[in-house]
Amino acid sequence: MTCIGFALGLAILHCDLAQPAVPAARLCQVMTSPVQYARTDDPRTRRRLRALNAAWRSACGERP
Repeated sequence: MTCIGFALGLAILHCDLAQPAVPAARLCQVMTSPVQYARTDDPRTRRRLRALNAAWRSACGERP
């Protein structure tokens, strides 16, 4: 790895860490409501959506 590549890697790492690091705040910015199930969803997808919706309700449910 060259010095330029190393410096670029550090700059990218620093810029990524400068963004909000709180996962709940980021989740509330990205998701504004729970995800709806589709008729064609399989049980594995529904399980994942239930987990995602539960995380959203616990983090963002009381927010307007």
